[in-house]
Amino acid sequence: MKTQEHIVAVVEPTRDGEATLDIAQEVVRRGGRATVVVLVTRKTMSDIRAFADSESLTVPDASEIYFERLAATYASRVGSPDTAAVVTESASSSRVVFETAASARPTSIVMPQRLANRRGWRASIARSQVPVLIAPPSIAAA
Repeated sequence: MKTQEHIVAVVEPTRDGEATLDIAQEVVRRGGRATVVVLVTRKTMSDIRAFADSESLTVPDASEIYFERLAATYASRVGSPDTAAVVTESASSSRVVFETAASARPTSIVMPQRLANRRGWRASIARSQVPVLIAPPSIAAA
């Protein structure tokens, strides 16, 4: 029995995640599955605090709303009802991201080149049990 292709796409919402999403969309078009791991940066947290202030919410309440919307947005952009979107709260911990990815049991992981160039991320890539695709910056981000 053939294993269904399942890709984990690592994305930063304010950065060059478009290329990783494009690759995930292609996997879904071929009949595979996708899980999107969305990294939350300092900029994202700043946006959440501004959202909380503007809506008179606590930061935890604003975070919950923001993360739910963010996850739904990325899942819908990949184009499959089977797409799972996971939001993590730190772009600095590659180990946590790879543990999250491994728990989804992917056949491959795709991540932005900018992250792959970081020392901690390189070590996690080297230890990965599945192939890791490094996506170049999107044309719009270059």
